[in-house]
Amino acid sequence: MDCKTVMAPIKVSLYADETAGQVIDFMVEKHMGLVPVTERDGTFAGLISGDSLMAFLLPKSLSALGTLFRHGAMKRVSFLHETAEDMKERLDALRDRPIGEILDRKVKTATPDTPLIDALMMIKDKQYVVPVVDADHKLVGAISFFSVLYGLNEEYDRETVEKLKAAEREARKEQKEGGV
Repeated sequence: MDCKTVMAPIKVSLYADETAGQVIDFMVEKHMGLVPVTERDGTFAGLISGDSLMAFLLPKSLSALGTLFRHGAMKRVSFLHETAEDMKERLDALRDRPIGEILDRKVKTATPDTPLIDALMMIKDKQYVVPVVDADHKLVGAISFFSVLYGLNEEYDRETVEKLKAAEREARKEQKEGGV
């Protein structure tokens, strides 16, 4: 079995020259924590994750602590007394930056003919989305745990699931606008 058998097509492209705000809005709308990003010519540029964006919400003083923070020695930092306004201010500053400045460009990719087992090993190694690129390094799809499930289980119809998710999002939006 190869990657083209289970890869999910890329229906909407996110571009490296778009702002982080546009990408954040897309991630929230689609409930995606890890998304592939391309250059305008379709060439794969890298992945942007909620984890990498979350780091920008943290106080700058934590990044000054460097190694202690990155390696988990400091797990409790509630003494910083952060407010929602503090985090919102950092998020607003991030929203105008080009996503290409902060995306992860060191990402393993697969081709449509790559054996699926190789992509599964990448996912197992904590790269939760494996971009699938053609010979010109153009993004043609992506593989995740869910796309593998869709590909292996006839019970899951990708189009039906997408319609159900869209209906659920619309219902939540209407509920929110109705003040319920």
